Amino acid sequence: MDGSVSGGTRGESVASGRMIAMVILSGVCISIIGVMYDVGKTFAEPVVPMQVMAVLSVMGFFTFLLRLLRRPDWRGVVAGPGSRGVWIGGSITGVGQFLAAALINAGLQSNLPLTPVWCALSLSFVVVIVYSRVVFGERLDWAKFLALAAAAGCMVASTLNAPQDPAAGAGTAPAVGGALLVAGLLVGVVLCNATTQVVMKELGMRRVGEQTLMQRGRELYMLLMYAFLTVGTVGYCTVHGLSPTWPSLGLGVIASAGSIVGVLLLTACVSAPAAVVFTLNGIASIVAASVISVLALGEAANALWVVTMVLATAAILLGSGLVRRREDKKAVGCRP
Repeated sequence: MDGSVSGGTRGESVASGRMIAMVILSGVCISIIGVMYDVGKTFAEPVVPMQVMAVLSVMGFFTFLLRLLRRPDWRGVVAGPGSRGVWIGGSITGVGQFLAAALINAGLQSNLPLTPVWCALSLSFVVVIVYSRVVFGERLDWAKFLALAAAAGCMVASTLNAPQDPAAGAGTAPAVGGALLVAGLLVGVVLCNATTQVVMKELGMRRVGEQTLMQRGRELYMLLMYAFLTVGTVGYCTVHGLSPTWPSLGLGVIASAGSIVGVLLLTACVSAPAAVVFTLNGIASIVAASVISVLALGEAANALWVVTMVLATAAILLGSGLVRRREDKKAVGCRP
């Protein structure tokens, strides 16, 4: 990509309390998309997740088209220094998000519950953390390693919490082929979303002058992401004869608000260490979606659900830096 990695941000960025709050709020906002997917299943004529995503994409496209054109320097953003990296990054993100949406659509239409599918989407941060460690030299201390372990356990517990096929009967183990299919779907969701997060991190670390590529070209990046999503999702709905309905429009508008605000907050923080930003964002999204699914949508709050919440909370505490040894706190100037 265009631009160079700033020496001042190479593994040395510190996440402030304000940034941590923004990252967590971003995760909560993004979780609204998954909740709207789940709400769509409750209508007499169920709303397919891709219908929600189509409305979301169109809303996002026009929102960021207007935001881009309102910038006095929009021509420089589109064709100036560093713009090629933003064009490439936004295009890759849009394709990756569409593929993730298609897999989520397949999973939820196959009667998988929201929690394991959304958990897979949110826990793709593991990939970008490893990438940031290798490429940008970001350090992983003991707390961040434990946060990653807790996050992995959270994903396992959430996936195991998927309900069995009623036709199989109580106490019947799920078919191996079905389990492998579910596992493959979840891995696909992780990899697609991780690709977009790696792109965000790249744009947040590479600079042109005094600005990162993300700071300089955020509106163009978001416009391209939503443009590719619009082409993919509207095309999918057209091919499958999924016409817009009032419920799908309503759910899509609500989901678009969560998406736009959530991604704006996230892209404002991507220069900070990936082990903090993407861990907290993913876990906050999991917790919010899971809690809403239990309280409002009737998903079972069983022992595995409780384990998922406990591990998610541990990942947030460890990944945010709220849990540190006294020596570590003194080293970064924190009060014990």
